[in-house]
Amino acid sequence: MPENYERTILIVSMRKMPAQNLEKTLRDILGDTVQISTHSYLEDGELTLSALPKIILASGENSYKELLKKYPKEKITFAKRDIALPVYFERVFLLPKGKKVLVINETRDGTLDTIQNLVNIGIDYLDFKPYWQDCGIKIDDDIDTAISPGMLHICPEHIKTKIDIGMRQLSISVFLKILKDLHLDLSYTEKFISYNKAVLVNAYKRLSEQYTRADELRLSLESILDNINEAIISVDNAHIYECNPAAEKLLGFSKNEVLHKNINLIMGDNFWSSYVDGNETNDNVLLFNNKKLYVAYIPLKTASEKKGIFTFKETSEIEKLEEQVRKILYKKDSNYTAKYTFSDIIAKNENIKKLIATANSVAKFDSTILITGESGTGKELFAQSIHNASSRKNCPFVAVNFGAIPDNLVESELFGYEEGAFTGAKRSGKKGLFELAHNGTIFLDEIGNSSTWIQSRLLRVLEEKELMRLGDTKIIPINVRVIVATNKDLKELIDKQLFREDLYYRLNVFPIKIPPLRERKECIFPLINHFLSKYNIHKSFSKEAYDCIMNYNWPGNIRELKNMVNYIIIKTNNTTVNLEDLPYDMYSTASTNNSFSYNNIETILRQLNMCFDLDVIKRILYIFKQNVTAINKIGRNRILTDLACQGITLSEGKIRTIMDHLEAHDLIIKGKTKQGTIISNKGELLLQAIDDSLSQ
Repeated sequence: MPENYERTILIVSMRKMPAQNLEKTLRDILGDTVQISTHSYLEDGELTLSALPKIILASGENSYKELLKKYPKEKITFAKRDIALPVYFERVFLLPKGKKVLVINETRDGTLDTIQNLVNIGIDYLDFKPYWQDCGIKIDDDIDTAISPGMLHICPEHIKTKIDIGMRQLSISVFLKILKDLHLDLSYTEKFISYNKAVLVNAYKRLSEQYTRADELRLSLESILDNINEAIISVDNAHIYECNPAAEKLLGFSKNEVLHKNINLIMGDNFWSSYVDGNETNDNVLLFNNKKLYVAYIPLKTASEKKGIFTFKETSEIEKLEEQVRKILYKKDSNYTAKYTFSDIIAKNENIKKLIATANSVAKFDSTILITGESGTGKELFAQSIHNASSRKNCPFVAVNFGAIPDNLVESELFGYEEGAFTGAKRSGKKGLFELAHNGTIFLDEIGNSSTWIQSRLLRVLEEKELMRLGDTKIIPINVRVIVATNKDLKELIDKQLFREDLYYRLNVFPIKIPPLRERKECIFPLINHFLSKYNIHKSFSKEAYDCIMNYNWPGNIRELKNMVNYIIIKTNNTTVNLEDLPYDMYSTASTNNSFSYNNIETILRQLNMCFDLDVIKRILYIFKQNVTAINKIGRNRILTDLACQGITLSEGKIRTIMDHLEAHDLIIKGKTKQGTIISNKGELLLQAIDDSLSQ
């Protein structure tokens, strides 16, 4: 028999935690007056006692049954429990009325006892479903929450929300029996009551704090509802139970007039049923009291299958908000801005000045504009200037170059697409360029390069002012000003059935034709000075260079002129630009066209040295010199053969280019038909100059 046998307690449980919980409670109250030990069947194994304690206390029903089997003649005390402390019930109180909840305990009786205790303390609004270890009960699919007094380890894995309400407290009747069996003073009863009272006071204090926070949250939500601009109505089974001042103002009724009434009586027959089908957010546009309203229904995940929130907003307010958002995005995204105005156009030609005045006038209207002109004449410069002179100047300017987008991507780029529209499409979908240009201007450059399929879609968008994204069925209204440009003859493309005639007349509302640079040569040097000034550089031009520039045809127009300026900035550091400082294409074309002559041998020598190998020029001139006395006259094929014999390989095209230059400088004389080509007197002077140059 153990020492101090009269005051020994053995607490037995299936798991260690319940036994430890009871041990702590008894030690806190009885102190060292009692010797307490514990045993867990699962952790410690089979119970074997060499000597029996005064009291064997079974923590639960299963351990009680095990003890009765092993010690049938012994007096086993069952540790009856009261409900768990309220401090653990915060999450239980938040569960919605009518929700199905799994209640879990070790045994059937323990589970039913737990449910009864929950009902006794006022939690009678939940639909409790009992569940115990190895019960084999099938759980309904709509049950996702379980509560248990410390037995969640037997909770099915698929249950998402698990609430532990804590171990239940030892009942006072069992405590009194312990005092009696251990011959302890009944004054411990008062200590037991004080202990539980202190625990309860602390628990209720914490609950009170929770309720205070909940009340503060409720007041905050009410304040939000009262001050939010969105009209909101809360509905449960078609009856209104809350609405905010914004809803009263927008819909024209007071809260007291509609509270607890069927929403169909306020919003019209079948209003409720048209929104509550399904569990997804539902939205629509309706006319109410002569107001066009956007209505959205958001179902709430509660035990009530027909509970949710309606939000109302005037469509005009949504459009204003959308425009504000677009303006913010437009300012952030410099890709969709027009940088140039009419003041940026260099206009020294009367025709250009008149054209600017006309374009400035038409900018005030939303008419579609067709800008034509050769490549490099400044069509986009005019388009941006028109946009910035229009009422849409604070909205996006979106430029689209049909020559830069592959045919298979044009449609998705212009009109956008939804998720899954095609392989490689973004998951979130993408807005098209027409949508990005909403309320602004879209500039369709090189429209002549578009396919007839894209032209047909463009025609519909321009006529209907609405579009549909790829992979979508929703129609999106758009408001854009359209400016198109091309360097092709669209009428010729129409004749060849490469451009739709109906689209041409839809685009050609107001045509603007920009003249090429060769027809406004007064602008050439003002433009050159403008481009030089960007680099803070000033240069003058020799007479030969000036004549070459003014006589040049400028097939690339202003773009080519700008490239020439960049070329001479890199080519020479001199303040004066000479003929040889110009790009080869310019003076070679000018010399071939005999626009001006070269009389200075040294100048010719420098020029040829820039373009060709002087040793090659020397060898070719010697061949032509021999032709004066040759029996068989010399042509290009003979030159190729003679040079090849000297180890020099040139193409026939290269020989032709060299001969054109030599003839332009009057260095050779081409004979008619079979007379061949011979060197001129001037050519012989140059040949001598080359010899002198190479010998130095």
